[in-house]
Parts: sequence; C-alpha cells; structure tokens
Amino acid sequence: MVDGRVRRAGSVSSNEDGLDVWFARAQRGEPAALDGLLRAVFPTAQRFAARSCPSREDAEDAVQDALTALVRRVGALRAAETVTSWLFVTIRNACLRRVPGVILVPLEAVPETARPDIASAVVNRLVVADALAALPAAQRDVVVLVDLLGLPAERTAQRLGIGVRATKSRLHRARRALAASISEPKARTSA
Repeated sequence: MVDGRVRRAGSVSSNEDGLDVWFARAQRGEPAALDGLLRAVFPTAQRFAARSCPSREDAEDAVQDALTALVRRVGALRAAETVTSWLFVTIRNACLRRVPGVILVPLEAVPETARPDIASAVVNRLVVADALAALPAAQRDVVVLVDLLGLPAERTAQRLGIGVRATKSRLHRARRALAASISEPKARTSA
C-alpha cells in the first residue's frame, strides 16, 4: 500500500494456499504479510466493485474503503476463507452508500422483535447471492443494476451500451434463471 492506494503486483499469487499463508502471517502482525494479503485480494475486490458500484470512480473508492477496513479488521476475521465473502459484503455496502437515496440501517437499530428473522434473511441472501453468481455476466450485470442498485431500465441500458428493449429482455431472462436456480431442490453445502 502506497499513499493509501494499493498497487497491483504480478508476482503475488492469489491462489487459495497463498491467501492462507498471507492471512495467517498478517494476523500475527507481519507488515509484509499484510501487504501480500492486500495484493492477493486486490483483483477480486476490483471485480466485486466493478459489478456492484454505479460508476468506475465509486468502484475505486469502494475498493479502497474495503481494503482499508481489511487492514483494521484482519485480526478479527476467523479464517482466510472468510476474507473474500467479507470483502464482497463490505464492497457491496460501500457501493450502496454511494447510491443517492439508499440508507443502510445498522443492526443495532433493528427492533428486538425483528431480530429472529435476521438469521433466515441472511441465509436467504446467501442463497440469492450464490444464484446470482451462477448467472452469465451479462444477466448478472442487468440484475445488479436494476434490482440491487435500483437504476431505471433507461439508465441501465445506457450503462450497458444496449437498447432499453434488450435490457428488459435480458432482465426478464435473468430473473427467470434466478427463480429457477433458487427454487431447485438441490442439496446446498456450506463452505
């Protein structure tokens, strides 16, 4: 990390074993390992942000916010496997904060009577996230822009460089594929 910005290094491996090593050493407080961990997750963070944020500038800011938060929280994470899912949630929230009209409510503000439903809502969100990740990129992009970020079809079409009718058609196919994927009675395993 240089001047608050992470630079990409081609020599750092981002494979699962490499991430485990960087993570374990970073949790012990080794500065070089923390740098290695940031370099290892940087490309993944960029991909998440590019798909989740409304603009390139917002995506870059979201990545920096997430990596800065990772530096502060690396000791609190339980395992290297949780880093990417934690990054995804952190980046998604950073992107949502940048969308006008979106207000994120902290968990402490949720009434006690609603808290038992939170666990099932988290499970449902994970199922939807898995189904969304399985979509082809073109369909995933339109669902993220319209259904998650709330962009109208016209702005979505403009951003994707396609017509409004094509956007609506792609959105319809994506929603059908998501519904089919979510309703499939296949066995789900946890990571």
